[in-house]
Amino acid sequence: MRVVKVGLDGAERLDPEPVEPWSPDRDDLPHPLVLVIWRDAYFDFEQRDVEDSRSDYLVHTAGFLLSEGPRFVSLAQEILPDDDGYRAVTHIPVALVERMTTLGPGADEV
Repeated sequence: MRVVKVGLDGAERLDPEPVEPWSPDRDDLPHPLVLVIWRDAYFDFEQRDVEDSRSDYLVHTAGFLLSEGPRFVSLAQEILPDDDGYRAVTHIPVALVERMTTLGPGADEV
């Protein structure tokens, strides 16, 4: 492993204006924050027979809802500034979604 020191001495913020913190009740974001509960595939090292398999393997994924298409629900962990796109996008097959809930005050299940 190589360790690289990042020098921040004298580093100044390029945008001197304060950034308003995000809160779930803000409605000015382009994508709602959601929680998707879905059935994922899994790997089992020691399954000996069919009865040993898991009956439920529910995964909870939270993120910004990018799209809800006929095949996939797509969530991003991060929205980049200046319309530069997204980071860490997860595409969940719609057939595996158990439920999806919009997060924030007064939010309803989708």
